[in-house]
Order: sequence, then C-alpha cells, then structure tokens
Amino acid sequence: MKAIRKADGPEQDSPEGGPEAEKGLSADARRARRIARRRARRARGRRTILKTTAVLPSLFTLSNGLLGFAAIHLATRQGIDGEPALLGTAAWLLFGAMLCDMLDGRLARFARRTSDFGGQLDSMCDIISFGIAPPVLMLRTVMGAVHGQVGKAALLGRFTNVGLERLLWCIAGVYVAGAAMRLARFNVENEPDESAHMNFGGLPSPGAAAVVAALVLLFDHLRNINEGGWLFGPWLLSMNENLALRMCAFISVLLPLMTLATGLLMVSRVRYSHVVNQYIRGKRPFGYLVKLVVVVLVAIVLEPFVALAASAMAYALSGPLLSALRPLRRRAAAGEPPGEDEGPPEP
Repeated sequence: MKAIRKADGPEQDSPEGGPEAEKGLSADARRARRIARRRARRARGRRTILKTTAVLPSLFTLSNGLLGFAAIHLATRQGIDGEPALLGTAAWLLFGAMLCDMLDGRLARFARRTSDFGGQLDSMCDIISFGIAPPVLMLRTVMGAVHGQVGKAALLGRFTNVGLERLLWCIAGVYVAGAAMRLARFNVENEPDESAHMNFGGLPSPGAAAVVAALVLLFDHLRNINEGGWLFGPWLLSMNENLALRMCAFISVLLPLMTLATGLLMVSRVRYSHVVNQYIRGKRPFGYLVKLVVVVLVAIVLEPFVALAASAMAYALSGPLLSALRPLRRRAAAGEPPGEDEGPPEP
C-alpha cells in the first residue's frame, strides 16, 4: 500500500521525477530536469489563468442577452405599468448588446477557450437582442406614432386603422424568422479561423438590429426636440415642432420598410464585409487613421443621431448595391462594353 501511495503522490505528476531520480545524473542533466520542471509549473499556471479568464466571454455573452431582454421590457413598459415607453433607452441598450457581442468572441480567442458551447450560447443571446428586441421596438414605435401626436401629421393620417397593426406584426414576424434562420445557418457554416471572418454571407443580425435601433433613436430624438435635447446641427436648432413631427412621421413609414428589408437580407446570400476585420483591425497608414478620426468627429459635431442612422442604413444597403455593381466592374476590368451581350449572336 505504501508503494501504491508513493506512486500516486506528487512525484508521479512530474514527468521528470523527484530528487531520487536525479541521483547518478550529471550536472547538465540535473539542470535540464530543473528547467523542464519550471516550464511545466509555468504551463500549469497559464492553464489556470486561461480557465479563469474563460469566464469573461460567457459573462459578456450573457450580458448581451440580458441587455436585449431589458430593451424589450423598456419598449413595452407602457403596457405593463402605464409608464411611458423608454424607446430611446431601449435602443441604446441594443447598442450595448452589440458591444458585448463584439467583445465576447475577442475575449474567447484571447483566452484560447473557444468552444461549441460558447458559440451556441452566443446565438441564443443574439436571438433575444438582435432577433426579437428590434421588431418589438419597431412595433411600439410605429404604433405609438400612429396613435400619438405624430399621427396628426398628414403622412400618417390614413394609417390609423387596425389593419396597420396586423401588417406591422407580419413584418416583425418576417424579421424574427429571418434572424432565427440567419443565426442557425451561421452556427452550421461558422469556422473558428479568424481569417474566414472577413466577409459575411447575408446581413449579420447585429447590423440588422443597428438599422432598427438607430432609426428608433432618431425618432425619439426628433420627437423630444423641443425639450432641450442633444442638438448640434444648425438645421435642427431652427426646426419647428411641425417639421419635427413630419420627420417623425416619415421615419415611422421608413422604419417598417427597413425592418422588412433587413429581415430578408439576413437570409440572403448577399456578401457583406466585416467592418472591424477589414477596415479597423491590423496595421494601417497614419493618414488612414487621421481620415477615420476626422470622419467620426464631423459626424458627431454635425448630428450624431442622423449620422448613426445613415451609417446603419448605408451598411445594410451596401450589400445589394455592391452585388449589383460587381458584374459591371468585372466587365470594365475585362474591357467589355457595358451593354455587350455574352456569347455568339443569335441568327
């Protein structure tokens, strides 16, 4: 029994053996064994740190889902306790969920703890934040606009019937179904290699949610324009209440259309670029950095909410636009006339 316990003791864990095994060895061999033991201890310490760090990606992933759930609660708050719905705050929470979704994958790769569990958990939280919360915000925003003060605008005067709510529900259903199929397809086709994530097949669900959240933010900003809100652009400073309500009415019509378009684009095969991996990550010339900072500062100074909505819609529409222009670019590169038909002429 003593022999068995000795074999199961700490000296068995070390492949180099204990002090007993060093007897009869040269000084160089003993030094090599000590170095190997120190390296083994350091490797065990690194594994312990990585196991501890691996908790952070899961926490950020769960935070993504919780922020999406909080956005749904704030958007439907009026129907629960009679308090006004905090649509702007709910939209900001969706952008916070996007930030958590961006960081959890980075932390998992940094900790070298990527796993199938993390990928499935990420999709489960994404369906809450980017699949369910955005159409709920769209429904509450448009119906609140129709039955509220914005509904007095001429643009929405004819849409104050029950059929509008059914139409909006169908649009929201298309978005939810598109997001679910998009995330399921991503789980099947996902590759752990970072180099394979330079492009997306179909509009990413965070990009679709950004379109809805940005338009809701702009709507909420214009609706409260006379309450001393965040105003930078001179054209907003001189805007009267009637013009602001008309712009809110226009956004109320544009929001369902963009929700339907993004829901369909998520299940399409249109190619979208990964903004972070293609344009931000890696080494860039100093002039590129200066241009990027200038563009961001100009957008913030002029009007951040308008710039955010325009940027989100431009990214969502960039996929179909570039796909339509790609054949023309190929013909131009080949030196063919734009209207020339391929193949021999018909007799």
